[in-house]
Amino acid sequence: MVRKNIEMIIQECKKVINVTDFGADPSGQTDSTDAIWRAFESAKETEGPVVIDFPLGTYQLQKGTAQKRVYHTSNTNSIEYPVKHIALLLEEQNHVIVNGNGSLFMIHGDCMAIAIVKSKDIYLHNFSWDFADPTTIEMTVINTGEWEDGEFTDFYIPSCFNFSISENENDVIWYSEKNPVNGQYYWTDKNHKDAWTLVAYHPDINITRRYSLHLGPFSDNRVKVLQTGKSTIRVFYDKKRPFLHKEGLVFEFCSTPRRETAGAFIWESSDTVVDKVNVHYMHAFGWLTQMSHNVSYYDCTFKTREESERYTSSYADLIHVSGASGHVHIEGCTFNHAHDDPINVHGTFTRVEKKIDDYTLLLRYIQRQQGGFPQYYVGDQVVFYHRETLTHGSDQGRKYTVTKVVNPEEIGTDLRSMIVTFDQPIPFELLEDHTGEPLFVAENVTYTPSVYIKNNLFETISTRGILCTTNKKVIIEQNIFKHMAMDSIYLSNDSQYWYESGPICDMTIRSNKFYVAKVGQAKWRNAAIRIEPITLRGELPHFTNTIHRNIKIEDNEFYMEHESVLVANSVNYLTFTNNKIYKYHPDLDNTFPRTLASEEKEEGRKTKTFELSACNNVRINQNTFEEGFYTDLSYSKMPLTNILVSGIDKCNEI
Repeated sequence: MVRKNIEMIIQECKKVINVTDFGADPSGQTDSTDAIWRAFESAKETEGPVVIDFPLGTYQLQKGTAQKRVYHTSNTNSIEYPVKHIALLLEEQNHVIVNGNGSLFMIHGDCMAIAIVKSKDIYLHNFSWDFADPTTIEMTVINTGEWEDGEFTDFYIPSCFNFSISENENDVIWYSEKNPVNGQYYWTDKNHKDAWTLVAYHPDINITRRYSLHLGPFSDNRVKVLQTGKSTIRVFYDKKRPFLHKEGLVFEFCSTPRRETAGAFIWESSDTVVDKVNVHYMHAFGWLTQMSHNVSYYDCTFKTREESERYTSSYADLIHVSGASGHVHIEGCTFNHAHDDPINVHGTFTRVEKKIDDYTLLLRYIQRQQGGFPQYYVGDQVVFYHRETLTHGSDQGRKYTVTKVVNPEEIGTDLRSMIVTFDQPIPFELLEDHTGEPLFVAENVTYTPSVYIKNNLFETISTRGILCTTNKKVIIEQNIFKHMAMDSIYLSNDSQYWYESGPICDMTIRSNKFYVAKVGQAKWRNAAIRIEPITLRGELPHFTNTIHRNIKIEDNEFYMEHESVLVANSVNYLTFTNNKIYKYHPDLDNTFPRTLASEEKEEGRKTKTFELSACNNVRINQNTFEEGFYTDLSYSKMPLTNILVSGIDKCNEI
């Protein structure tokens, strides 16, 4: 959706709804949740554009008085947690501008911040939100020492995190504020919150990384926990403390097994613009677009407020698109310190479970964090792929039009299953192999968007920077990637684990800057750009029948503290030209020692500059390398004649 001259439109709009007329309190003294809901609903009484205006201030929003809905959200544990609490809900609205005038929404409780549901032409403008009691706990090492039976570590805990020490003096109990409706805590947790992993931030090198739980504050060899001040605790360890404990290091933990909601949500809506919105925290997941048409983000910031003393901007992803038609546009945004990927744009494969008749299939969501919501609508077009190769079967990629759908949890289906009827007979007779493993997946290609990602900053992320798999045109340009702990750009297409589809047909990655730093382990030397489709058994198709095609990487600058620039699997017509590759020497914050606290030494090369497998028509030439930057290339499952290459010191087949 094209960005509007929103200030002029607001000034000229004939219908303006002031939320204070409904009792919303910009002074931040009282709960404004219900008043804002009533103001939102009043917009339905107006034909044509309407501005919902928030006088500048701070508005308190409580989970306890928020709207409740059963919405199923992709990439979350929604089936286990179907009821969503939504602080700000725009539902079945048309032609609405939410004008925040720079206001801050302060959210209390573990809930979804905002949702736009079954709505058209919604413009969110100029506001921020944060959480009074964030669900990602942070603890900073401020001191280490010895005691008679071992060692101890002192931690500082920001004031927004409420805690107490258990009676047995062995655990830290975390708890939220209380729900003003019933006087109960919104949530309570203990220690590292049953996380699968912990994230640690190294301020000396501005890197976050995932670590094993036993390296954190609540290692199994802890003996005692003592509160030493209002915001400080001391943890005593038998003999040695975990070696990761270095002064200044920040430990961060959220309950990774429990993603009960999207942090924010756009569902079955069209033409949504998010403009100058500052997201200081999201609970449970990211800002999810699900089965919607045209969504844009301009000049948004995903970063904590400096005065909050926190670092984590999101429990998981930041912008996540799981099924979109039309166009996705992301420009001028800052993505900082999330616990998962800042941008992930993909479709969803459903697995073919059963042929009901020649025209009808039983399809199923397979990944455990998918289910409950429609994936197909009458009139949509669908393409089938063979899971072992992610290429087409005997129908050669024919498109089938949906004529009838039984959605999840309708007649004869559960939350993960759907029955879909098509306009043409389904040609596949053998749907399973000899082990009973289903062989085909279906993709709704109507809900695969074109994508433009421009002039954004990605910094200090413990995972990847951008994930994007779509068969429409994609441009990623003029972005800065600084200190991703994993690949800066990761391009997959997966029929085995996450079932995030689909094949790339036209992608340009140009004029970006990549700052790739070591993250503490040689095996974590990830690539600046990695192209890695995931098939049923991990095998790639023959290089003459690739999964992806037409990927151009040009005019970028790569600043590499290690050697892996590009890893590419199963791409036809891959070009890497006119790029500049430099050695990278990260600036150090001299207030901290350089403490990556690696589990193994960083010495020795582990990867090649370029790694290719099962690709066709590859061109790597006309690039510039800093003097002394040794370059090598490995290739497999393809002949060397498939690569037009120059400027590489060594090429070898593996």
